[in-house]
Amino acid sequence: MIEQTQSFEDLGLSPELLKAVEEAGYSNPTPIQEKSIPLVLMGRDLMGCAQTGTGKTAAFSLPVIDILSHGQARARMPRALVLSPTRELAQQISENFTTCTKNHSLGHAVLIGGESMPDQERALLKNPDVVIATPGRLLDMFERGKLMMGGIKILVIDEADRMLDMGFIPDVKRIASTLPRIRQTLLFSATLGGEIRALADAFLINPKEVSVAPPASIAKTVTHTMIKVPKFPKDKRAALRRIMAGEDLQSALVFCNRKKDISVLRSSLRKHGFEAEELHGDMAQHNRTETLAAYKSGKIKLLICSDVA
Repeated sequence: MIEQTQSFEDLGLSPELLKAVEEAGYSNPTPIQEKSIPLVLMGRDLMGCAQTGTGKTAAFSLPVIDILSHGQARARMPRALVLSPTRELAQQISENFTTCTKNHSLGHAVLIGGESMPDQERALLKNPDVVIATPGRLLDMFERGKLMMGGIKILVIDEADRMLDMGFIPDVKRIASTLPRIRQTLLFSATLGGEIRALADAFLINPKEVSVAPPASIAKTVTHTMIKVPKFPKDKRAALRRIMAGEDLQSALVFCNRKKDISVLRSSLRKHGFEAEELHGDMAQHNRTETLAAYKSGKIKLLICSDVA
C-alpha cells in the first residue's frame, strides 16, 4: 500500500500563506510540520520533539502567522513571543518569518545580545506583531520599559533542551511570569527528558505531544567514532592533526568544551599548517556572523567552536 503524502494545502493554512510557501520553494511538509501545524491552528498547547534540521521553525512560524493575521499589535505590545537560546538561531527564525510573511502586513523584531540596543528599541517602536529574542536581551528591554508583555497571545520556546543546558531556564520562568496566563504555548526540544517535561508542566496547559524522532536519535548519514588518547592536551591535539591529515577535508567543525581551549587549539593547528578559525560566545556578534558566513561559503574549511555553533 502506498502511503499518501500530505500537502501544505491539507493542513488548513490560508491561501496567502500557501502562496508564500510555494514561492519559498517548499514542496511537501516535513513530518513535524504535518503533525504540528493543524494542532497549533486549533489553538492547542504543543510539546514537540524534533531534531535540528527537521523543519520545526516552519512548524510553528506558519500557523502563528496565520493566527496573527487576524488582528493588529498595539503600541509596544507584541502578540507573539519566540524565545531562542542563541543569537544565531534567533536570526534564522527571523529569516523564516521574513520569507513567510511576504503576503501579510505582519512585522517582527529581533532582540539579541551583541547588537545595537538603540536599533532594537527603534524596531520595537514600529509595534511588531512578533518578537524573536534571546532571554537576556528580552528581559533587559522589558525592565527598561521598552516593551510590554500583556498582549502576548502565543509563546514559543524553541530548543528547550539547549535553554536548559545553557542555564536560561530561570530567565525563561521570569519571562513566563510576566505573560498573560491565558495564552497558547508551544515548546520544542530535541529531547523530552524529565527536566523538559517538568518545564512543560509548568508552562503548558493540557498539551498535545508530537514526536517525529526517537529522543537523541543519531542521523543515519553520520558515522560516529571514538578514539582513545592520553589525557594530556598536546596528545589530543596531535591525534586530531593526524586524523585531519588523513582526510580530504572540505569542511569540519571541531568542538571544545571550554572557550579558553579554542584559541589554544586554533593556534596549534595554524602552527602546523591547518587554516583554522574560531567561533565562540565571547566574540562580537558581527564577527560571529561574518565567520559563519565565511564557513558556509567555503572560505573557511575548519572551524574551532564552542557549543554556540
